[in-house]
Amino acid sequence: MREYFKQIFEHEHWANLKVLESIICASETPQRAIEIFSHTIAAQRIWLDRINGNVTELKVWELFDKEIMLELLEINYTEINKIIDTQDFEQLIAYKTTTGQHFTSTINQILSHLALHASYHRGQVVILLKGKIETLPATDYILYIR
Repeated sequence: MREYFKQIFEHEHWANLKVLESIICASETPQRAIEIFSHTIAAQRIWLDRINGNVTELKVWELFDKEIMLELLEINYTEINKIIDTQDFEQLIAYKTTTGQHFTSTINQILSHLALHASYHRGQVVILLKGKIETLPATDYILYIR
C-alpha cells in the first residue's frame, strides 16, 4: 500500500506542477482557475492537518497568490510523503468539517480522497485555461508512468 500511495502522490505532484506552470504561463489566468487551484492546495493542507492532529486556520476556499503556490505544493507533498512513510493506513482520524459536522475516516480513505479531489479540480482548471495557453497540460496518470 505504501508503494501504491507513493506512486499516486508522485503523479499528483507532477500533475499539479504541470497545471501550476500553465497557470503561470497563461496569457491571462482566469480568476476562477486561481480560486479552484488554491482550493485544491488549501483542502489538501486541511486534510494533512487533520491527519496530524493540528488545528488549521485555513479556509477551504483560501485564495493564494500564484507566486506562493509552488512553495505550498512542495510543503504539502513533503508532508504527504511523511504520512505515507510512517502512518498506519487503517488508523482512524476523527475530525470536524468546515460546517461543524463530526466524522471519522481512515488515513487510507483520506489519502484516496486527496488524490481524487486534486484530479477532479485539475481538470476544471485545465478547462478554464483553454484558449489562454498554447498547449494545455496533459496530466493523465498513464502519461506519468510511461
